[in-house]
Amino acid sequence: MLVAGPTTARELWQSGPASLDGGGSVRQILVVSRGTNLEDFYTGYLTPSCEDDFANCPAFDAVGEQRVVTSLTRLRLRGELRIGEHLSAVAEFDNELIAGHLDTFEAQLGQTIASRTWVDAGGSIGNDRVEYRYFLWRGYVKFDSRHFTAIVGRQRVPWGVGRLWSPMDRFNAIRPLAIQGDQFPAVDAALGRILIGDFTEIEGVFSAADVAENHSGAARLHGVLLDVDYSLMAGVFDDAPAVGFDLATNLGGAAGRAEVVFTHPRRLVWPIGEAAPRQLDDFWQLVVSVDYSFDIGDGLYALLEYLYNGNAQGFGYGKAGNWLTFFEEPVNQPLLPFTSPNRFGGSRVISGSHHLTALQLGYDLTPELRIDFLTIADWDGPSVVFYPALRWSPLDWLELTVGVQGTAGPHLSEYGSLPTTAFLLADFFF
Repeated sequence: MLVAGPTTARELWQSGPASLDGGGSVRQILVVSRGTNLEDFYTGYLTPSCEDDFANCPAFDAVGEQRVVTSLTRLRLRGELRIGEHLSAVAEFDNELIAGHLDTFEAQLGQTIASRTWVDAGGSIGNDRVEYRYFLWRGYVKFDSRHFTAIVGRQRVPWGVGRLWSPMDRFNAIRPLAIQGDQFPAVDAALGRILIGDFTEIEGVFSAADVAENHSGAARLHGVLLDVDYSLMAGVFDDAPAVGFDLATNLGGAAGRAEVVFTHPRRLVWPIGEAAPRQLDDFWQLVVSVDYSFDIGDGLYALLEYLYNGNAQGFGYGKAGNWLTFFEEPVNQPLLPFTSPNRFGGSRVISGSHHLTALQLGYDLTPELRIDFLTIADWDGPSVVFYPALRWSPLDWLELTVGVQGTAGPHLSEYGSLPTTAFLLADFFF
């Protein structure tokens, strides 16, 4: 997973205790992979045989048959206004120009199941080859004092201790193989935090949605006990109550972490091929990880992390394979009956496999040049993904990253059917 690079900001205005800082960045990404032409998929989907045997629908013959090249250029502008000692406001606005193969089956599916914000603070202009998008990335007002903090607006709520997977992060989780691993999604929410001791705090979050039944709310107790950082969480996400805890502590020279979450889904889902709608089973999710910096050269960073996902989606069957679990029966749904977020029981950790193990290594070849390597094994498939990345920071305002994601394993596995993906990412800061 990529980590955030350096940022810069400069003071634009100051008057007494009030000040305004501004800055920004430009990110350029070029991605080469394989995808699915949406028109070809639609043509196959309209075949009469799909009604009788959806898993072997000819539409799935088109999956992964198209070479996909996509370019993204993003200008992000950030401003922070401070009014006195306790009050501040932050706004980050994105302008994106995207070119290449945009109208694919994978892109439409991703938009369907992605997290959605309450306020539609953005828009787009363009077609399936070139598109300009603009939207509010972050925008919130913050009051911060010694014992109380309140934040209202579009923000990140960083719960959980997992490095690659975080079942407790029900607001802003991001998948381990995301090319932009530093771009955690935002949520429109109101957050309050009260410090009740030197190292203990209570935090509450309410996230509004388009309709009342989709609102999410949770509370967390966070503190330190016997050199162990701990958190206890309880909340309701997509109408699914969940409780959990996380722990983080030093293990000699290493750092150890654990997360455990139990979820009770209450909504009905109707997966393709089943006779009637049903409620998802209760499920557990567990993450255990340890990381350590070995005294080799300038220090070799190593992370080992395990995920048990009791809400694994499975691998499907037929031509559809892994895609089968992302469809529902077409009841009052559009032509392509993509699944709703209800299918995931309020969790943001989505996998086909119950058991995943990751090993991540990182080493600074020089102060400017770093190499990272991530491999994840799916034990149900079995399958594996290899993800090397090389990051170069020749200047304070420039960072370049090149990476490749390659996979191995059978078609019906977590990673076996994923295409090889290569990318070049450049960040310019000002």
